[in-house]
Amino acid sequence: MSEKHVIYRDRQELQAADLNNSQLWGDEATRHIVTDAITSERQFTGMTVSARSATELEVAAGRLYDGPTGKVFALDPAQVHSVFAMLPLQDQKWVAVSVFGAEEDTDIQPRDFLIDLQTREVEPEAVAMQRRRVATVHIAQGLESPTPERPEPPTGYTLIAHVRLSPTGVQEVVLADSRRLPNLQRVDARLRVAEGWMLAAEPRIAHIMSDIAGLGSEVAKRASIDHLVTLALDMAKVKERMEIPDDYAFYGADHFLNDDESDTAHADYLADAYEGARPVIVATQTGVLSLLNPMDPEARISAGALLLPAYDEVTRLRMENRAGELAINQYQYQTFNAVQKTISRERVRYGEQLTRCTNSTFWKSGVYDPITGILRRDGEVWQVDPADMDKATIDHKFLRVTRLWIDTWEEPYWDIVSTEHVVQGSVLAQTVLMAQTGWLTSAEIFVTTADPAGGLTVMLTEAALGQPDVSKVLARATLAPGAVTAGWLKVPFTDPVLVESGKRYALVLVSGAGHRVGFCEGTEYTQGILMYAQDGAYFTQAAERDLMLRLNFARFNSPRAVVQMQPLQLAGGIQELDMLYDAAVPAGCRLVWEYQTGGQWRPITTEASPQFGGAALVPLRAVFIGTQDLMPAARPSTAQVTVSRRGNAFVHVSTNRVLGTPSKTIRVRLLLEDFNAAQGHTVDCRLIVAGALVAATSHRDEVVDGRSFWREFRWTLAANTGSYRIRIDGAGVTGANPWHVAERYDLAL
Repeated sequence: MSEKHVIYRDRQELQAADLNNSQLWGDEATRHIVTDAITSERQFTGMTVSARSATELEVAAGRLYDGPTGKVFALDPAQVHSVFAMLPLQDQKWVAVSVFGAEEDTDIQPRDFLIDLQTREVEPEAVAMQRRRVATVHIAQGLESPTPERPEPPTGYTLIAHVRLSPTGVQEVVLADSRRLPNLQRVDARLRVAEGWMLAAEPRIAHIMSDIAGLGSEVAKRASIDHLVTLALDMAKVKERMEIPDDYAFYGADHFLNDDESDTAHADYLADAYEGARPVIVATQTGVLSLLNPMDPEARISAGALLLPAYDEVTRLRMENRAGELAINQYQYQTFNAVQKTISRERVRYGEQLTRCTNSTFWKSGVYDPITGILRRDGEVWQVDPADMDKATIDHKFLRVTRLWIDTWEEPYWDIVSTEHVVQGSVLAQTVLMAQTGWLTSAEIFVTTADPAGGLTVMLTEAALGQPDVSKVLARATLAPGAVTAGWLKVPFTDPVLVESGKRYALVLVSGAGHRVGFCEGTEYTQGILMYAQDGAYFTQAAERDLMLRLNFARFNSPRAVVQMQPLQLAGGIQELDMLYDAAVPAGCRLVWEYQTGGQWRPITTEASPQFGGAALVPLRAVFIGTQDLMPAARPSTAQVTVSRRGNAFVHVSTNRVLGTPSKTIRVRLLLEDFNAAQGHTVDCRLIVAGALVAATSHRDEVVDGRSFWREFRWTLAANTGSYRIRIDGAGVTGANPWHVAERYDLAL
């Protein structure tokens, strides 16, 4: 056990130092074991403190392990200490019972010492023949008080108990079990219990993940609360508000969600159908988002320009026990098309005149296309397929409050904007059931033999049906010939990929070269299957095999990160902000934009009203909030950021209304929201008949709630007309007191 030993030989002189070294070096080895393997702190065993009588404490035998030095001090036998002199006079007090170690020389014996080598004369002397390491008990008193506090032992002493005293004696003994040295046999017993629980619980937990995945799929098929609210709103309008007469000859409506029923080419047209009829933008500037400091330590930009808070890579899934190898090109060579999905989008609109409009619920009606109308950037030409409109309205989520509108897409990836790839080679794939949501930054596969003449394509796809779905590729990496090397081959993705717990994914390897990859036995960790492709179908390579792989995820440096962006600018002052960008915000995370005015950073949230104050230059920053395992992400480089300022009045002209039967009795109902004549708001509605403006004969109001009412304009024309346009004039729209026309209904009797 000792690192050093004394060497004894026949007929060799024996000195006292040799004998002392034998025990000294053995003691050093024991102290090293204590410090290195048992404890590096001061802890004790035994030494249980109990009340022997009302005024006496008994400390049982035990040992003090001094971790910093490795020395062990013994308290033997048990000791009794009186606390009679420490009893309080009136109230109560605590005392701290502690121990400290000391060395003492004992066992005094008479021994002869040689004083003359020639005559061999000796002289007796009483000396200590034993050196002991003794643990000494010390009692420190606290202050007497009705609510006494527990005193701490002196520095270097080890607390073993606190004792509460009253005038009548010992009242309570609180042992310092946190300083007690754990027993190895007891630790082993506890570990066996924990391992037994893990073995019993693991299959149940794995099954729960499957249940959650199934529940998520079922919930996605159910109608959302937004649909129910929309249905209730529509029915209420039909039953109570519209009051459509039985003898009407024509009926029309405009919810001002787009320009379909607006005559934007009319010479007098000066309005914006922007979830309500509103003043047009009189000054605007559009640009992209970019970091104020490209080397910002709080940010990390991927090769695909995806912005995430700073992070380190950690490996969450390891399949490293090699059981054999497979050649990728032993399977059929084929050509197939892969469709790569992209991160979905978020749009944040924030402005002084952005009053909440109740007609925004009509985005969910199925008549309008909310994705094209809201999440398509200027200059893009894609359109949602009518067959996908139902899914689009389900996945589209929006928030409308006064002066803040937020539109998001429920799924982190969508195929509305996608990229197609032609991939050629043999296919080997490994499916995985993700147990935790996170950002997958790279994958590692074990290559046993690399063919320098061929490359390798690695794709991460969705696998909802338990096999790769190449029409839903989330990430793709292509390694050129020569870049594939033997051993653990790290494949970084262009952008980190957000994978969700309870969902199945597939890592697909495609190559026509003679690369060989390792596999391991068992699928308990991945809950997936190793598969190959042939004739467009997938087959199980082996039910009990998994590809040797490592999945690396982002471990963020902090659960909150602030990234400074380039400031917003608009000559004459900013009144409204519109940001449309690629983003993924997992559940439990938030991406909050903040701007600075008056030396104060202000969040763009539902609780804060816009306070741009007419500033022409506004600093901007992004605040990422989440956990060290999960954070939101955004892509600044492709963002469309528009700052603008609106006018104070508007003129809206409808498209030509052609009647099936000519009529001279016309009614137009306008839903006015946040309208208040006392604040200078004005509204007028006139018909344009044969190019001439015709004022209403009369009008009446019908209050809906505290912020909105219907105003119905009525005309009795001099003669029947077969067509007309509707002109709405509004004024007095200011940042302090904005208003808008939410809906328009017209009918001819």
